[in-house]
Amino acid sequence: MRQIFGEVRWEAKAAVFLGLVAIFSIVGPFGSYETMTMAERFTYWTVIMIGIGFFMHIFMTMALRSPHLANWPGAAKIAIGSLVAAIPGAAIVEFANEVFRPTGIHLTTILRTWIQVSVIGVIVGIVEYLDWRPQNTKPSPVRTPIHKRLSAELGQDIISMSMQDHYVEITTTQGKDLILMRFSDALHEVADLPGFQLHRSHWAATAHAAGVVRKGGKSKLQLSDGRELPISATYLENVQKSISAQN
Repeated sequence: MRQIFGEVRWEAKAAVFLGLVAIFSIVGPFGSYETMTMAERFTYWTVIMIGIGFFMHIFMTMALRSPHLANWPGAAKIAIGSLVAAIPGAAIVEFANEVFRPTGIHLTTILRTWIQVSVIGVIVGIVEYLDWRPQNTKPSPVRTPIHKRLSAELGQDIISMSMQDHYVEITTTQGKDLILMRFSDALHEVADLPGFQLHRSHWAATAHAAGVVRKGGKSKLQLSDGRELPISATYLENVQKSISAQN
């Protein structure tokens, strides 16, 4: 929960929340205009937006950060989060309906409400959670001293480095190789490449960190190539912050 709510853009979230409440209170969609006063509509939509917004944020954030969905487009992740969040969201809407305009709860109305909440959630989620700012310039690839040690066959896209006795195993998107050097020297040479140490014997590039998972009571980092590297307790907090900052 600390990861989910720790880095919320509260200004943007407040603007979306207040904007939706104002619009829905004035327009009165889904029959609320005909059956409620302005004050009732304001109270009704405020309650609904708070309840639905809570679950939408939790499940959309989980979907966006899930290592299992790492290769999915952002809009698809938003859609999955919205579909799941719409389940308790539909219950909240039906509860509010029974308080403000009771007509009885039926399976057909719950399903219809779930669809409506899901669609609106996807639209709002895409606007709020995805970065639509135009990317005018493409950043130049970072080249560090460690890149000069790689053969042409390995390319230049480093995923991770691991200590192997007196060698450092460097893994790229094209393969891996052992280089005779101290791990501390390798960390120094790769310092300009965005990444983090996760264990005394392992380092990973931030761009290839898919997420942190718990297996057998131990934390592990999932990488873009499907491998998992152990995370020691010393580095766990820093790893989580680095991944959160990237997302």
